[in-house]
Amino acid sequence: MKKENNNVGIVLAGGRSNRFGEPKAFFQDEATGKTWVELTVSKLMPFCELVFVSANHENYQKLVAIFRHQSNVQVIPDQIEFSDFGPLGGIYAVMIHAKAYQKANFLILPVDMPFLTAKEIERLEAHPNHFAKTAQASHYLVSNVPFSPEILYNLLQNEQHKVRALLEKLQTKPLVFKNELAFRNINRQNELF
Repeated sequence: MKKENNNVGIVLAGGRSNRFGEPKAFFQDEATGKTWVELTVSKLMPFCELVFVSANHENYQKLVAIFRHQSNVQVIPDQIEFSDFGPLGGIYAVMIHAKAYQKANFLILPVDMPFLTAKEIERLEAHPNHFAKTAQASHYLVSNVPFSPEILYNLLQNEQHKVRALLEKLQTKPLVFKNELAFRNINRQNELF
């Protein structure tokens, strides 16, 4: 049995990355030589007992190879029936696999926010059932939510693809951050310069 109060991480790495021109998960950070997925996992590690990486069927094997020596990282592919449902489908696939963590908080990060730091993650970790918000935007994919596979399943069955729909059902509250840059979502490579 798992301890009552723990955190589990979810890294959303199953996006198509069409506008970016290559899979964002495997984009290499020049300063560290690590891929964005590795950097995102490493940012979550200090706050989580286990980190799940949500994968699509195309990048699953490559992600498994990257994390094959890390016992506290598990790569979870999308469920076949919900494979084109975006982040919501990925979160669902992780949660149905993570039944041992029903009492955990799930810290969710997308792979394409390379400027997030431990400072933001630590603050989010301290606020269960919250998502990040800045003056310019609500960042629904940066959230701390409870175990909720039934709600996710119902949303997916009703063709709901937005993470916002999950957060509304969970009555997840916004947590306001001042550092806008930390939450920059990179959709095109030229946005890095």
